[in-house]
Amino acid sequence: MLESLGLDDPTERTYRHLLASPPVTATELARHQSCSTAQARRMLDDLVAAGLAVPSASRPTRYAPLDPRIGLAALIRARRLELERAEAALDAYGAEFNERKLSSDPSRLVEIIEGPTAINDWLTELMAGAEHEVLCFDTPPYLSADASALQFEEDLLARGVRARAVYSSQVLAVPERAELLQHLVSLGEQARVLPHVPLKLLVFDRRDALVPLTAGADGLRTTAALVHRSPLCDALVDLFEASWQQATPVFGSEARQTEAHPELGESDRNLIHLLHAGLKDETIARQVGLSERTLRRRIADLTARLGATSRFQAGAQAVRRGWI
Repeated sequence: MLESLGLDDPTERTYRHLLASPPVTATELARHQSCSTAQARRMLDDLVAAGLAVPSASRPTRYAPLDPRIGLAALIRARRLELERAEAALDAYGAEFNERKLSSDPSRLVEIIEGPTAINDWLTELMAGAEHEVLCFDTPPYLSADASALQFEEDLLARGVRARAVYSSQVLAVPERAELLQHLVSLGEQARVLPHVPLKLLVFDRRDALVPLTAGADGLRTTAALVHRSPLCDALVDLFEASWQQATPVFGSEARQTEAHPELGESDRNLIHLLHAGLKDETIARQVGLSERTLRRRIADLTARLGATSRFQAGAQAVRRGWI
């Protein structure tokens, strides 16, 4: 049980014996454990070094255990620090490894994956291995089944992995996709919208990027590029971050982080976000549950309140006032 802390089975048995018995000498322990006195002394010395036992100052030397809640806890903390230091070295070692790959065989940094099955297998593996964050660009046409994509992300968010996605505004024009997006936001995804998204993209922990390249007539991926950690992968991350800064939050995915403005109700805030994302009236009306006539009246009212003469000016004024 304590092997992970550096104690072998005989030493752990010795520790258990100390916990259940009065202080013992190496000779007494050797008799009990059916081993040599030298072996018994080595195990006792190992326990002392691990901070789990203390020797007496008298002769013959007797060994007593420390309270496990103190000794074992300290040993666990020390081992945890060692593991954290080892984990901190991963990036450095990974960078050296990738640098060697780049110089010796640059073609290994980008893999071309052929066929929907192979792509889905890679996607499953990358999603399962994500530990910190997944970044996504999404735009029609769609390259995977809704149920599959939903299950992937639900599992991801349930594990506490952060998910940020920038969607093309065309996504909200597709009712079933808009509904899926709203569901993912309710689970914890941070979603923003732009009028145009440059490409489809998934980035896992900023070290592997999956870029669909083609799609068949049935909408399934047929070819994709897998970009491993490299300056090219870093450039894709930078592209995402630049787009993220320009994009507009949707479905209140970041509403809790936004300062409240007494002059602006929640429904008006959502409406301004959708307008700022460049959506058409028909799409906005569907999202906010209004008729197009009522929507146009609401837009005109907001524009007047902002002192603007066009939607573009209204968006600029809303940004200046900190409404979005």
